Amino acid sequence: MAASHSSPFPPVRRVITGHTSDGKSTVLADAPQPPRFFVPSEKSPMYDIHHASEAPAVIDNEITQGKWADESLSHPELFSGSGSNWRCWDMAPGQVTVVHRTVTIDYGLVFRGSIVLELDDGQKVTLHEGDSVVQRGTMHTWRNESTEWTRMYFVMMNAKPIEIEGKTLGAEIHEAK
Repeated sequence: MAASHSSPFPPVRRVITGHTSDGKSTVLADAPQPPRFFVPSEKSPMYDIHHASEAPAVIDNEITQGKWADESLSHPELFSGSGSNWRCWDMAPGQVTVVHRTVTIDYGLVFRGSIVLELDDGQKVTLHEGDSVVQRGTMHTWRNESTEWTRMYFVMMNAKPIEIEGKTLGAEIHEAK
């Protein structure tokens, strides 16, 4: 693994399938994903499972370009502005994220533990194992108010910016209160 972490969960194993030059199905990659950290001092790892830089996604590059390109390695940002991202995030007890908005529609699933979603109007929703959330470009923060680690999976897809009374709501990041 590229970095160590304190999470009690195992690293995320990623299997990528594709095709041989004669059209047969094959496994292109099968390995644990290295964790990464948005802030180097954080102990909560994030795993970028897959990134597609456009929609519809290009899924034949091992045939057309002679090799499979792992786009997730070249897109360390929260969201790249197009296509889609799939990631896993382990959140330590007591951790609070920055307040943020991406111009995406995000599908989230709590795999282990519980997490509090807080919106900028003050609403708080506690999500438990198996709960899902559809995040539609709103300002929010995530709070692990429990004493246990939480693991969540997210799929983020490019979306059209929200416009309210002539104002466009773009991507934003602020420190949490």
